[in-house]
Amino acid sequence: MNKYEANLAQLKELEVSAYGYELIREVLLPDMLGQDYADMMYWAGKKLARKFPLESREDLPAFFLDAGWGTLTIVHSKKQELEFELEGPLVSNRLKYQKEPCFQLEAGFIAEQIQLMNEQIAESYEQVKKRAGKVVLTVKWDMKDPA
Repeated sequence: MNKYEANLAQLKELEVSAYGYELIREVLLPDMLGQDYADMMYWAGKKLARKFPLESREDLPAFFLDAGWGTLTIVHSKKQELEFELEGPLVSNRLKYQKEPCFQLEAGFIAEQIQLMNEQIAESYEQVKKRAGKVVLTVKWDMKDPA
């Protein structure tokens, strides 16, 4: 862990406007990455998960809050599948104003965290629920497919 990563705990205490974050995420990155934006965000989420591994899936909601990604709730848990709901002001704003809102960063992050925890290949996908003002993130893994 480098000095900046070690300093991130202190950055949690700062409160800043979401404007700058949304400019980068919803304006700059889509322009720079073009049609690869969603795929790159998914892999970026996986990379972040490897840099910031969590102890258990119960730690995911706290990380999402700290990262400013929204309120994450575990909705369903099955043998080889987890379903989460993501809500919050930024989520609602994206759902309301973005033609095609993308939550692949969050999907990739969850997939990699579950993969690291289960030691099995995991993939995640999003379902945007505009009317409900939330996103459903589903992660699945195969117990016969070790990571």
